[in-house]
Amino acid sequence: FFGMAQERAGKGFRVHRDYKNDDLRISLVITPFDETNLQLASQISVTDIVYYDMDKMPSTVEELQKAKDLVEKYNMKLTVVEGGPPMDKIVLAKEGRDEQIEHYKQCIRAMGKVGIPILCYNFMPWSLRVGRTSYEVPIRGGALSSCFCMKDWDDTLRTVDGETNHDDMWRNLEYFLKAVIPVAEEAGVYLACHPDDPPLKRVRGLARILNTPEDFERMMNLYPSKHNGITFCQGTFSEMGVNIPETIKKFKDRVHFVHFRDVVGGPDNFVETFQDQGQTDMLEALRTWRDIGFSGPIRPDHVPLLAGEQGHATGEKAVGYFSGYASGYTMLGRLFAVGYMRGLIEAVLDEKKASK
Repeated sequence: FFGMAQERAGKGFRVHRDYKNDDLRISLVITPFDETNLQLASQISVTDIVYYDMDKMPSTVEELQKAKDLVEKYNMKLTVVEGGPPMDKIVLAKEGRDEQIEHYKQCIRAMGKVGIPILCYNFMPWSLRVGRTSYEVPIRGGALSSCFCMKDWDDTLRTVDGETNHDDMWRNLEYFLKAVIPVAEEAGVYLACHPDDPPLKRVRGLARILNTPEDFERMMNLYPSKHNGITFCQGTFSEMGVNIPETIKKFKDRVHFVHFRDVVGGPDNFVETFQDQGQTDMLEALRTWRDIGFSGPIRPDHVPLLAGEQGHATGEKAVGYFSGYASGYTMLGRLFAVGYMRGLIEAVLDEKKASK
């Protein structure tokens, strides 16, 4: 096949580039993490896989190497662990915080030994992280998506963590970063913090501290190291109401991982959309990633639930994932998203080639 392709190229036919050599690399979470979905990801031109689990991660060299070997079997790289080790005690400085930090360090060292360079995490209290008011909002063609609408949200409720304050949260984040970033530097692992979602200062009594660009500047200044970086979730930054290309440029040296999703609306009232349907100029966003020389993984984040799907999770794993509703982690929507991203990336890379 490839010999035929080269022959046709010599006759003026186009042969596509080896995507693994592109700076703009499409990465993917696959749910479930199995060989069928790995093969599917490879078939649709994905180059990097994200190991995703919001509660835990493989914590030993042996466990991580097993996952990495499975990904490489399908000619892709395992580049990101998203979610990471448990940190519920770290975020709120509960008893056992230092033990969790030691486990976190162990995981970072294991990632470094195996050669997995990026650890994506968030710093929201674990009793309430991502907030939505519906997972069955009909959008294009009757696909189901999620939304957050403050008028439908009972903010008088409280979680088991009661009420917290912002000063304590900042102190807890600083304590965490000063403990783990030196280990990350030594291991060659880059931490990439995801914004609060939705990006609100307080939800049900819980203080949240990473919901504006200024918050991220403060976070980065707590420990000035490239290893203390950002997961640039375009959807969440769009919810903040910021200019996406300008904000990309602002944080260009500290972004290690990109979530490519979109919404319509603002922080207290938004609907998640297909990647081509929201309020962000996604082509201009990719032009900006190209222009700043970004070479990290970019993954389609939340996607709608499409016809014929029942949800990505079964059994125990379905608890909390709203099986049958728009969890954002089903596979068909990712097929559309990857195809859309591949077309945009081809366009912006061809623009660069034509300008030379």
